[in-house]
Amino acid sequence: MSIYKPCGIRGDAAGELNADLYRRWGLALGMELEPNAKFVTGGDMRGSTPEFLRALIEGLCRAGLDVVDLGQIPTPMIYYARHRLRADGCAIVTGSHDPGNINGLRWMIAGRVPMPDDVYALQTAAESPADKTPVRRRNESRTIDISFDYVANLQETWVDAMGAQLHIVIDPMHGSWAGKARRYLHAIFPQCLISAINDTPDPAFGGQAPDCSCWQRLHDLCDAVYRERAHLGVAFDGDGDSIAVVDNQGMALTGEESAWVLMDTFGKAMRNEQFVCDLRFSDRLGERAKQLGAEPLVERSGHAFIHRRMTAANALFGAELGGHYFFREMEGCDDGFYAACRMIAFLAQNEKTLAQWRWECPPMYITPELRISVPLESQARIMEKIRQQWSSFHQQVIDGVRIDTPGGWFLVRGSAAESALTFRFESLDWQALDHLVQGVCDTIAELGQELWQKYVADMGAGGTRE
Repeated sequence: MSIYKPCGIRGDAAGELNADLYRRWGLALGMELEPNAKFVTGGDMRGSTPEFLRALIEGLCRAGLDVVDLGQIPTPMIYYARHRLRADGCAIVTGSHDPGNINGLRWMIAGRVPMPDDVYALQTAAESPADKTPVRRRNESRTIDISFDYVANLQETWVDAMGAQLHIVIDPMHGSWAGKARRYLHAIFPQCLISAINDTPDPAFGGQAPDCSCWQRLHDLCDAVYRERAHLGVAFDGDGDSIAVVDNQGMALTGEESAWVLMDTFGKAMRNEQFVCDLRFSDRLGERAKQLGAEPLVERSGHAFIHRRMTAANALFGAELGGHYFFREMEGCDDGFYAACRMIAFLAQNEKTLAQWRWECPPMYITPELRISVPLESQARIMEKIRQQWSSFHQQVIDGVRIDTPGGWFLVRGSAAESALTFRFESLDWQALDHLVQGVCDTIAELGQELWQKYVADMGAGGTRE
């Protein structure tokens, strides 16, 4: 697959990426702005990041920009610095939640995250012959430490919760928050007991993908929370912009449950506001937004699409299934650390435990994303076949195709990361869910058996669920 994704760049650091590409990308991004425009850069903890970041900065400096290098820090701090320094743009060298051999690039120009057309334009500019690429008078970059300002801002935000006395376990997964999150949380909530696992930076992330949205990666955190009788566990992904949450019983919350509780942290402030909701979420989440007096805005999956909708609507809160949470207070950006602080302050100011908040979520008869390998050239044909076979039901094509039936809905979409189709189903009860999945399997004979087996393996289909 191409390294150029719908909303950014991602590829193998050794085989598909190199310093020259980052240099070209930096120059191309810089030429979109006026000379001496301020631009902030940073990157995650991967072994390939320092070299790629230096090359990116060189390209930006060749474009004549005033480049502020923040170094290797969590992505949310780079977004914060862009706002705090009133910069015209930012760029981040990161592979996010992917394994250590993967890296990439994300950026923001004039408050806008890249859309597919922007990525294509960058690709075209980077592939232009070197002798046809304009170069301005080169500037030199400078460095600053934004951490003190970032933490001070959060101290001011959560000053009323400084007396919180909770026990919190964090898991930075050896990523960008390793060695930082524990200290920063203690500075914001000085009376909390904060312990950590996987808290040393490691370019290889301990040999595992730093993906907190993968429940298998949360076992150690769940065990630590249960063993230490903590009130809350928080895991961060590789670049620190998304989180997963574990309750006081050592149970990992689903994406829906975490978004549900975070929405409740706003309480009455949600009234007459808008909530940007990932298309993949359970319908119950949109219903909860309406109960709180908010308007749910359904948006296609992906960090950039939800961020764009957040800023366009000036929405109060947004959520993405993979654990990215977006806030108006953060200029519509996602910030896993801010989300963790919000959860801590909320629990400290309420008598209920997080498990009790989780119990108040209604039952959701929904599958995880079921991923089936499908060649790129076959994906459009299969989705069109599904659309035709289910043409009598309401369909949405915001991202892939979502089909609503009287007994539930299902979504089929192409994966941006690999040659695969992902399926997600929701229904009224487990029996209806079995029936809906079987109906889709019958529609696509070439994938039906594999899809059903995947469903059974992940859900325990056929009356075996509890």
